[in-house]
Amino acid sequence: MNPLSLIHWHIELSSICTLKCPRCPRLEVSESLLNRQLSLSFFKNQIGKKTIKDIKRITLCGNDGDPIYCNDFIPIVKWIKEVNPTICIVLITNGSYKKPSWWKELALILNEHDEINWSLDGWDQITNEKYRVNCDWGSIINGIKTFNEFNSTTYNIWALIAFKFNELYFNKVKDLALELEFDAIQTTLSTKFGTKYPIYGDDDPLEPNNSLIPEGHRFERTLDIISSKKRFSETIKESYKEKIKSLSNRRICMIGNKGVFLNSHGEFYPCCWVANRYDHNKEWIDRAQSKFNLNNRTFNEIISDEYWCTDFIKFDNLECETKCANNNSANLEQLIEW
Repeated sequence: MNPLSLIHWHIELSSICTLKCPRCPRLEVSESLLNRQLSLSFFKNQIGKKTIKDIKRITLCGNDGDPIYCNDFIPIVKWIKEVNPTICIVLITNGSYKKPSWWKELALILNEHDEINWSLDGWDQITNEKYRVNCDWGSIINGIKTFNEFNSTTYNIWALIAFKFNELYFNKVKDLALELEFDAIQTTLSTKFGTKYPIYGDDDPLEPNNSLIPEGHRFERTLDIISSKKRFSETIKESYKEKIKSLSNRRICMIGNKGVFLNSHGEFYPCCWVANRYDHNKEWIDRAQSKFNLNNRTFNEIISDEYWCTDFIKFDNLECETKCANNNSANLEQLIEW
């Protein structure tokens, strides 16, 4: 029996992005980057209605790109919501360069089950582009305001990464988030700094103070709720908790909070970490390209493959060893967070 939890899918609709964030794989391993995107016909034919009906949550994000730059983004989201109106769609985006008419169209499709994470690390063009290089603050703000004008039920999160340039200005961010009617502020404590990885240097210009860097090799997150709106995705966490009770080896891919990962090439992975295009993931990437590609095999064929019950559960990949090795002693909240 396949050990993966399949109630949550993390899907990279597009590996295309307009930004040049310095710690993104797009820049760090640019030589192997291919700009690709999934189509509506791929969803209808390779994934299908039955699978969509069985999924509780789809996170639209990705390792390389921003989902909003997928040409079929609106048709795909509309089709998913028609097939499964109560599915939770979580969009993670930098929000740049889309016209207000595009955000209005999306606002009329999403509902109270969904949420948008707006990835904003600053509070204006100058500060936001210190990391989100090539962002367009004006179109981001217009997008937020337009979406809120036509949709008052979808949960909106200001998603912030703690950096040196913003660590003393969290209150300034909160003031703007309240003004723009956000529902929560998510602060991510990243590990991609010089004290964790020597490649970023001893004097890493992006690195915040030590209190904002996790002790381990996995990022940590906190959520500051600033509205009374109900967040539907919280109800799905009960499914994760039930799953945890049945596991002796509490791996993220078995719990479901991180989601199984489908990239913009149609390749299926147990999580997005093993799909990152770094050298230590080469074996997994080769396997997904040749054996677990939805363009070549059906979804049922992929999840029924004997690999999942044999070699997979050795968990001998570097990402497994660093991200999930201590999960049996981790606290419950960390195990159910995205």
